[in-house]
Amino acid sequence: MKLSRTGWNNIIIFSVMIIILLISATNDRLFPEKGSDSEKHLLPEHSVILTLVINFDGKRQLTFERVGRAWKMTSQGLLVDLSNQQIEQLMLAWQQSSGLVQADDILIEGLSGIEVLINTATQKHELAYMVYPLVDQLLVLNLQNKLWLALPKAVAHQLIPNQ
Repeated sequence: MKLSRTGWNNIIIFSVMIIILLISATNDRLFPEKGSDSEKHLLPEHSVILTLVINFDGKRQLTFERVGRAWKMTSQGLLVDLSNQQIEQLMLAWQQSSGLVQADDILIEGLSGIEVLINTATQKHELAYMVYPLVDQLLVLNLQNKLWLALPKAVAHQLIPNQ
């Protein structure tokens, strides 16, 4: 059986299509996306922070508000002196930090957390977090979706001033 030129062209086209389908079907198994399920960002992607409130306890609070291109900081019960550049670094740390997703059943006994409330330009509702600085890591509970994230201890000083 002899194939004509169009017959060979059809065989080549279908062979290439089958190879493309095989590669695309096995691509996710061979090259899984890095950190797709195990690592999550603290804030939604491309979030612009408008206000950030850090409640250390009932008497101590830090509030950062965006005023034009600068930041206005007010503190209650704390002596904090941050430059505008340090505040920008704080906001950048909140926007870019990511942590490893933890089990849902973490028990924090006898440790009071730091409440962080964030208003962004893209979200309708205020984002609420509880931050627990531990000896070797920083645990962050996203109160909206009850998701626990573990971050390195070094990030604690970037996310929470006076820590």
